[in-house]
Amino acid sequence: MGIPATVGSFNVLASNCPALERMAICNTDTVGDSELVFIAAKFTSLKKLCIKNCPISNTGVKSVGEGCPSLVKLKVKRCRGVTKASVCQLKLHRCSVVASIDAGSMIFDLEHDSWGRNVQI
Repeated sequence: MGIPATVGSFNVLASNCPALERMAICNTDTVGDSELVFIAAKFTSLKKLCIKNCPISNTGVKSVGEGCPSLVKLKVKRCRGVTKASVCQLKLHRCSVVASIDAGSMIFDLEHDSWGRNVQI
């Protein structure tokens, strides 16, 4: 049993854990794009983020990609508002980030080859 994840609860977490490196957000209707915008702005040390079964969209993924400077891995599972386009956009701007997206029935894993080009695996 946990607490509802809202901008307010993320604000408390950010204030008390400024060096947080890993976060998993699972099975909650209270985390959407506005919460991801907040996470992107406040959790600058975040290296790994996993989001599962939340009502987010490409906008939220874009915010995380633009705002989490330390991010090395993003995993999104069963978030139907996220498409392959957002993953490709993320990889264009942040080629070092490993992104794994499972949008329900579609799975996108993008890596880069030795020349830095995106390769879907």
